[in-house]
Amino acid sequence: MGVRADLLANRGLPLVSADELPWLTVAQMREVDRLMIHEIGISLEQMMENAGRALATAAARLLGGAAGLRVVVLAGPGGNGGGGMVAARHLANAGTKVELQLASQAEQLGETPRRQLEILHASGLPIGMGPPDREDGVDLVVDALLGYSQADAPRGTAADLIRWASDQRTLSLDVPSGLELSTGVLHEPHVAAEATVTLALPKQGLRAPGTAGAVGRLLLADIAVPAAVYERMSIPYRTPFRQGPLVEIV
Repeated sequence: MGVRADLLANRGLPLVSADELPWLTVAQMREVDRLMIHEIGISLEQMMENAGRALATAAARLLGGAAGLRVVVLAGPGGNGGGGMVAARHLANAGTKVELQLASQAEQLGETPRRQLEILHASGLPIGMGPPDREDGVDLVVDALLGYSQADAPRGTAADLIRWASDQRTLSLDVPSGLELSTGVLHEPHVAAEATVTLALPKQGLRAPGTAGAVGRLLLADIAVPAAVYERMSIPYRTPFRQGPLVEIV
């Protein structure tokens, strides 16, 4: 399935050819999520845990090991933000100096992301809202603000956080915030990521004209979607995860 056996020494991930993968529309990704939850029985919380663990792994790889380094996670109110919170927990467990900056008040979060926030509160992780007071000494920003359903230009606190991150090394979850996947439109402000960890399968908007500088390196993470889901949608599929749960699309 296009996974090369040789690994690039400076990247350390199996490589998958973009031409040999199905690229999903936003509508198809919504259907994948629906089938996963309502027919297969894999919960949103399970998928969020898988996504966040993969995001934490990617962050550590970009940094060459994250122990002792400062990582700022930017989290929105939806599932994307919940994945970022899971990543914050895994990074903290690995010895990273993690802080969480929210784009919304806790009561505005969805039910599942709110449970993730409660875990971080109980764990004593530093949590704020809006851009951090300190701009210096940040080794990596994790962008988990806006997911595949984002529409129109970011606004409010999310826009403030995107502007704050503009001069920082940034890793995005699923899609750089500000890139509208349903249209391929790159709004202002938007994240210019060093790398993006997209989930399950790549989305068509990630390769729209003019978006490469925002997406950066495109990584693909396994969130345990069974092949049967794609079969039900008549999407030709062979797993790209034969050599591990995180690969790079080239």
